[in-house]
Amino acid sequence: MELFSGAVEFMKNITEKDDIVIIFNNDGDGICSCVLIQKYLERRGCKKPFIISQPMPPEGNLIRKIQTTLPTKIIFLDMAIDQEQGFMKKLGNICDMLIIDHHQVTTDMNGKNIVHMNPRLKNPKIYQSTTYLAYKIVSQLGDFSDSLWVASVGMISDYNLDDSQDVVNLIREKYGIKNEKMYESHLGRLADMISAAKATKMLSMEQLVELFMSIKDPYNFQDVRNADKLLAAYQEVENEIVKIKSEFESRVEKIGDVIFYRFASKYNLRSPASTMLSERYRNKIVVVYEKVNSWIDVSSRNQSKKYNMGMLLKRAAEGLKGSAGGHEAAAGAKVPEKNWEAFKQRLLELVNS
Repeated sequence: MELFSGAVEFMKNITEKDDIVIIFNNDGDGICSCVLIQKYLERRGCKKPFIISQPMPPEGNLIRKIQTTLPTKIIFLDMAIDQEQGFMKKLGNICDMLIIDHHQVTTDMNGKNIVHMNPRLKNPKIYQSTTYLAYKIVSQLGDFSDSLWVASVGMISDYNLDDSQDVVNLIREKYGIKNEKMYESHLGRLADMISAAKATKMLSMEQLVELFMSIKDPYNFQDVRNADKLLAAYQEVENEIVKIKSEFESRVEKIGDVIFYRFASKYNLRSPASTMLSERYRNKIVVVYEKVNSWIDVSSRNQSKKYNMGMLLKRAAEGLKGSAGGHEAAAGAKVPEKNWEAFKQRLLELVNS
């Protein structure tokens, strides 16, 4: 357990006097890892942390938000903050910091006041969600088997479970999930509910953390505050997904190993759409794109493990005044609409080179 030792020690050293800020990625993995860490702090009798959800890269006003809270400890969850050296320099040595992350590493941030916990520091090819890492950390500090369902929802939200089978086996045994895919279980539907709440904006990411903190039984939580909004968002998005599925073939463009899908919806469902398409075209690269104002937003997937999507999109976006990044199997990009055809052509060249 050497991988987790620094993070475990950091958590042990938090006291009841600490003012803690948790900054978490605004997706299912970020939300569920935040819930697990907050459950540990609650059990320890620590002050309730100030939680801030963020996209990647983080918003420009994040430093101001952090500084106004005067924290003594900051915990970053599912945030590739090592890729934001300008941000970290501005943040300075404000307090002790813990980074729990699983994105591709650009800089080892371990130092005097920072514990950087990322399995890719030792093995760049490993893929373990931040929720998986958070569960392994808190489980060394107490019995959190009653929160195993939280771990499962976050892990399923991040989709790739290949390197997390020890916890997957615990989940299957505890919740009776035998031969079915984890995503197809009831816990997978909870992961979908998080995506739906985010897409419809019926609940903020912070509200979702509070909701999941309140759930005792993942199979019966209708009476929990805001559960009605979560269920309503899920139903609304399910109806929209039926419509999206019916339009798949009419909007798909197949070029060699790449499937381009022109997305159109009143909700931001590019990520679920790309996941669904990648299940249909498992050996292909799926690129779901949508015009948002003067930009093209992209969500991509590849399940064959033949390509590194994070690196492919990053290289395709170079010099096009866009941004890109992500994991081997899933990544995203944002490029100006005027540069979309150039991005598309460059991506095809990289795939075929």
